[in-house]
Amino acid sequence: MLDQPYMTDLIEANSMGHEPGLIDIYSASWGPTDDGKTVDGPRNATMRAIVRGVNEGRNGLGNIYVWASGDGGEDDDCNCDGYAASMWTVSINSAINDGQNAHYDESCSSTLASTFSNGAKDPNTGVLLNYEYLYLV
Repeated sequence: MLDQPYMTDLIEANSMGHEPGLIDIYSASWGPTDDGKTVDGPRNATMRAIVRGVNEGRNGLGNIYVWASGDGGEDDDCNCDGYAASMWTVSINSAINDGQNAHYDESCSSTLASTFSNGAKDPNTGVLLNYEYLYLV
């Protein structure tokens, strides 16, 4: 879907409604171009496809739409992202391996959980820091 030279409501809707009887979880980390002040989100056909998936997918069990809670950084706000902040999606943010929020994370009330993402780099060497042992105990 993201390989297109342009994006349309129909392309998004076809992606969000692709094989709803076979796909349990749709995962997305893209959203509208925004600035933390402009609200934008899915258009009519895409929203209908998501709602249909939630209500009818997997033979009535419902599809789950997981969305990254943004990648615009602290100057952005995923409350303005109609995909991540939708009542029909589950919004997840990320933490780097030192326990801090990822530098590209956005904050918003729709975020349900956090998961591990890329690692922090030592500012002096640029080498990836390794804190995994802290989480294995």
